[in-house]
Amino acid sequence: MKGFVKLSIICMVLLSSLVFSREKQQLKANVDPTIIQDGKEYFIDQSNNQANSSADREEIILWNEDFENGENGWSLDAGWEITSQSSNSESHSALSPDSQDNMNSTHNLLSPVLSLDPVGDGETLNFGFWLWDDQPGSSQTDDPSTPDDESTYLADYYAISVLDLAALAWHSTETSAGFGNATENFWCADEEGVGGYLDSWIQYMDTPSVSIGSGGSFSARLYYAIESASGASVGGSCTDGWDAANIRISSDGGSTWDLLEDPSNTYDFDCGYGWIWNDSEYETGGSLNHLAAGWGGTTNWFNFNADLSAYAGQDVIIRFAFGSDPAYSTLDDSSITGFRVDDINISDNSGTLYSNDATDESTVSISGEVWVDQFYDYGSCDDERPGCDGWEEYLPGMAFNGNVFMDITEFAGKDVVFRIQSRYDDTQLTGNGQGLFIDDFKIYKISGGNYPAPNGLAVEAGDGEAMLSWGDMNASGTSDFIFDNDAITNQIQMSTAGATAFAGERIDLAGSSTVNSLDIYNVNAAGTSVTIAGFGALGTLISNEPTYSQDVVLSNTGWNTIEVDWDFENGYIVGHQFSDVVLVGLDESAVPSSNSMVLFQGGAWDLWSVAGATVGDGEWGIRANITYAGANVTYNVY
Repeated sequence: MKGFVKLSIICMVLLSSLVFSREKQQLKANVDPTIIQDGKEYFIDQSNNQANSSADREEIILWNEDFENGENGWSLDAGWEITSQSSNSESHSALSPDSQDNMNSTHNLLSPVLSLDPVGDGETLNFGFWLWDDQPGSSQTDDPSTPDDESTYLADYYAISVLDLAALAWHSTETSAGFGNATENFWCADEEGVGGYLDSWIQYMDTPSVSIGSGGSFSARLYYAIESASGASVGGSCTDGWDAANIRISSDGGSTWDLLEDPSNTYDFDCGYGWIWNDSEYETGGSLNHLAAGWGGTTNWFNFNADLSAYAGQDVIIRFAFGSDPAYSTLDDSSITGFRVDDINISDNSGTLYSNDATDESTVSISGEVWVDQFYDYGSCDDERPGCDGWEEYLPGMAFNGNVFMDITEFAGKDVVFRIQSRYDDTQLTGNGQGLFIDDFKIYKISGGNYPAPNGLAVEAGDGEAMLSWGDMNASGTSDFIFDNDAITNQIQMSTAGATAFAGERIDLAGSSTVNSLDIYNVNAAGTSVTIAGFGALGTLISNEPTYSQDVVLSNTGWNTIEVDWDFENGYIVGHQFSDVVLVGLDESAVPSSNSMVLFQGGAWDLWSVAGATVGDGEWGIRANITYAGANVTYNVY
């Protein structure tokens, strides 16, 4: 369907009137990939993909920090400073120096507490900043004695996280008690979200202060399903375990803590990275190193018992602690669900002093930090990472992992803290620079509607008039979206073993829609398994993380129909993964291509006509049956 308008003017602009898992070692972004077509290898240039461009956006700045007024409420640990050495605006910025003093540690730059505004319909909250990332030592040095190529692991890099001050994980739950007649236990988890724990957590649950007499003792029933400590090692660190849980005791009101131990249930390791990642004081020589031990792996429910006779005549608090490192959590393995506690009991010769069977949440004190990772990045010009050779604005679409949109709408109306964390390894063999500079950090709102522009806009000039037509943004119904000519004669695959990419068709719809089914043209053998997926969009940016994903078997050669039920708002991409062994079909007769897109590992969505220019244009053998409601929009023409 077409919209149509006749104008007696020469110049016009059309405007919308609407309002709108990782590896344990952090990996570098992949370099530009190569693919195979007809037995020939082609290099793919990603220099023009959407990650390197910014769409015009209506931005309303809500908060900005240019570091011209000193620390101004920011918290800088010893690895950060306010400097006039270089800046994007005015004369100052925040700097984490690439220095000998900062080696072999992480360093936190924390924002003041920010009360984020609520958002209305069609609005999103985002963050942004400028940076100069002069951390040239981003690659580890390869150790020839190991089978891995350590040069593909990051050495010096930075990460950005957000802390929701109201988000605490410990809570009483009725699920999976798993023993006796118990129906409830305390669980350190995001139960409604991921059903377990996330990266970069520090979580505590404390008993009330209890006065201990002679013959004091403590007991609790414990269960944990935590990342295994297998292979735990971080260069220059005491790390011998990953995510960790332990029990602590304080006799001075919580000012200092000691490790509480049960000789029958000893800790699995001495230095958990789940502690160290969040606070470098857990490292050897640090003030918290005596608390760095922990449990890892998975166990059945067991009894933990500790002798408190040494605390006779003192008031004590028992703490159940959990810490997770920056990579590998429940999102990566659904079987690791965290730390559980039940049947807490503190007693002495006089009898029971405190008990809790997890039915009384009011008498425990819950604290900690639930950091939500946004992304990590590094300063390699070889890999064209942002800000590697001078000041550059970090824009939505630039991140090669995590929160590509830099969208923090989920925190709207909440009090949050941002953490910018720099990391330097224990050597500068691969290069050292001035460090990581951050400036002009901002929180902003995108407002005014994120509907895509009308498609199919055509203009026909007349005598003193112009005839405009475009696709009907308000059309509704169910249709097959087909961009190929049913002449799938070519096939594309990755050239490197283990490399993968996604081929997809861009669906330019305004308003809500439901993908009912996908049709995939199988150029592989019958019975080939592939991953199909749908990727949502924000404005003109399309996520590199799927909104929907499932593995399916293509039972036939040629066309295969897969039933799905995927709901989207506005434009999106649907497609399937291909690799060095699973191929994707290409119709080279459908040129110039209009909707075929490609997503390589470590990149952003790109037009196939651009990325595959050296290979040959065409539309993928991918179709969709979609029910769409229309945007219910009007357009003003000026």
